[in-house]
Amino acid sequence: MKNLRLNGLCRLCAAAVFSVFLLFIFTTCSTSTSSENEIYPEITENTYDSSSGVMLQGFSWESCKSVGTWWNVISNNAGEIKDRFEYVWFPPCSDSLSDNGYLPRSLNNFKSAYGTEAQLRTAVEAIKPAKAVGDVVINHRVGTTSWGDFTNPAFGTVKGSNYKAICSNDEGFTNDSYMKGVSGSMRGAADTGESYGPGRDLDHTDSEVQSGIVTWMNDKLKDIGFVGWRYDYVRGFAGKYIGYYNAMSDAEFSVGELWPSYSSRSSLYNIINEWINSTAGTVNGVAGKPSKAFDFVLKDALNSVFGKTYNAANSNYGALADEYLLLRKKPGYAVTFVDNHDTGSTQSLWPIDTHDIGTAYVFILTHPGYPCVAWQHYFASGTSDCIGGTTVPGTSLTYHDHINYLVAMRKAAGISDTNSIEILAKKSDLYAAKITGTAGSLVVSIGSSTYSCPDGYSAVYSGTDWVIYR
Repeated sequence: MKNLRLNGLCRLCAAAVFSVFLLFIFTTCSTSTSSENEIYPEITENTYDSSSGVMLQGFSWESCKSVGTWWNVISNNAGEIKDRFEYVWFPPCSDSLSDNGYLPRSLNNFKSAYGTEAQLRTAVEAIKPAKAVGDVVINHRVGTTSWGDFTNPAFGTVKGSNYKAICSNDEGFTNDSYMKGVSGSMRGAADTGESYGPGRDLDHTDSEVQSGIVTWMNDKLKDIGFVGWRYDYVRGFAGKYIGYYNAMSDAEFSVGELWPSYSSRSSLYNIINEWINSTAGTVNGVAGKPSKAFDFVLKDALNSVFGKTYNAANSNYGALADEYLLLRKKPGYAVTFVDNHDTGSTQSLWPIDTHDIGTAYVFILTHPGYPCVAWQHYFASGTSDCIGGTTVPGTSLTYHDHINYLVAMRKAAGISDTNSIEILAKKSDLYAAKITGTAGSLVVSIGSSTYSCPDGYSAVYSGTDWVIYR
């Protein structure tokens, strides 16, 4: 979850990107040297349309420090964003106790550390035809003058007397002088997920909570221009409510942040898969609209290969072929990423080695799943953690241009979130795979061992310990 501590760039037009693609020096192929107790049906088909699109995380952990100007930063870079990305994940936009937005206070007040509501609307409009995905924090809230008095909207809470919107086992009923005196009948039901101490856990079985969230999504967020949702801390409540809110808001795109404790990749996959299936559950007679999930199984694999000290010898490349990667087991529901505002940026809770960020993007931008690019990896300025202007090891391109190049390659081949993968090598020192899109195929090798590309393919782009063939 979140800790509580909380530009202009020259555009590369599509023609320029493909010029780089055509003019890049071709390398020759080398010779190989060797929650709730409910059972949900298994979801096997993708509810959302498959595409070769890519999402941009439109902020980092440092963005809230822009002192009310972050929406302007997005607007100022809109020309490039709209040329490259299909969706842009915006940070939480409501008034919050924490500047980063993850302790929401007044949901309908859109003045935040990122800027004003007017600036937000301008940014959402500026990025079109890219579409805005809102970061919705609906597991928990904070009160306005005490722990549990919600305002704007109140969800039925009344200070000192009515806390039915708050789970009965919330910390507030022990620690807050106003909350602990109310009777059990004025408290909500037990939490349907894991507790989150810094905020009051919302009771999603409560009709006023449900209607308040749906109204906020439909009458406020969608009016601003959001078309879908990134759900924060979904381990905090039952997944079927995600499906309900998706259905009631007619979400075009939905992805949940499920980052649980686990003992193995197989167990991590099982936890995430069960959650995805649970989002199809029924609430109030409404069948849920299933959600995608971030592929934390892949994140574990990437970190097992690259999560080391700078420029250290990497190992276990075969982990990139792990059968339990969400992108392999359930690709239409996998949102892949290298790092985000939590795992990377200045929080660095589970970061990948900086030296290998470019290689990790080679993987996610050539493989199935819906890739999400981190702002700090793409742009060269805007926040203190940006590295977009740094050169990718073994290439002549910056991270910014490297990502542009890979996105163009992905789209040219028609690689989507559901394409198949043929594993060609799975060893401790080498991973290789063929990914076939609607308009062509790519072969990717990653590792310290050299790889002999298949007949009919030529190397078109390479860097330190990786090659792409087509």
